[in-house]
Amino acid sequence: MKGGKESLLSNQKIVSLWHQALESNGVSTDWVEYLNYDRVQTQAFLEKPTQRVDLIVPRGGEKLIEFTKKHATCPVIVSGRGNNFVYVNADADLEKAMAIIINGKTSNISVCNALDKVLIDTNVPNWEGFANELVAKLKAYNVTILGDDAFAKATQVPAIENDLIWYEEFLDYKIVIGTIDSKQDAITKINKYCGGHSVSIITEDQAIAQEFMENIDASSVYHNASTRFTDGGQFGLGGELAISTDKLHQRGPIGLQHLVTNKWYIYGDGQIR
Repeated sequence: MKGGKESLLSNQKIVSLWHQALESNGVSTDWVEYLNYDRVQTQAFLEKPTQRVDLIVPRGGEKLIEFTKKHATCPVIVSGRGNNFVYVNADADLEKAMAIIINGKTSNISVCNALDKVLIDTNVPNWEGFANELVAKLKAYNVTILGDDAFAKATQVPAIENDLIWYEEFLDYKIVIGTIDSKQDAITKINKYCGGHSVSIITEDQAIAQEFMENIDASSVYHNASTRFTDGGQFGLGGELAISTDKLHQRGPIGLQHLVTNKWYIYGDGQIR
């Protein structure tokens, strides 16, 4: 365990509780150790560990993840980056869409499963009316709204300056909403810009939903549900260690069982091949 300096006392208390649990079960406390290192010491440890390290799971911002991947000499599970999308398909139930977007954006802004981007299909009946209603409800939560050219023109919100913003994770009361002309265009755009975390499609067409979900490159894909459910506890995995956006060896929420690898035991009495 390696924590930030602002959480030193909390982490030391957590480690002491782990040690109590280990001792009460007759297990050595050496299995849990707290590394009270500064940045320079951490870099040195990552590059030349003083003991064997099998895996590192950095929990924090992109700078921490980049720092760990750059210096570590063992596998690293990339965790935490969101930039999640909701696609409102032409066959969407707009009441469901509204509730899911508001929940994804406003229920907790500082988590990696929060919503950052929305794509509205221009084939949605009266999509401009839905767009303006959505803007009004988001503004009631003091959400800053930016739109692509078509959305900005329809709702009078500020337009995005360039497409680089589609890559950003906000962790704030901020959202970007754009328009799209087809399901395939939505898939292409989401796969280009999303963080590989969570994506939801809002539609009443089961076949469209299934095709969309199978073609989206993300750890968790949803049909008519909020991205806020991407969580180890919600998925029944117990205490969550991370949400991996890698593809191997585990993707999505990670519980203890996902840190375990295979070992084969073969018993014989002289068999040869």
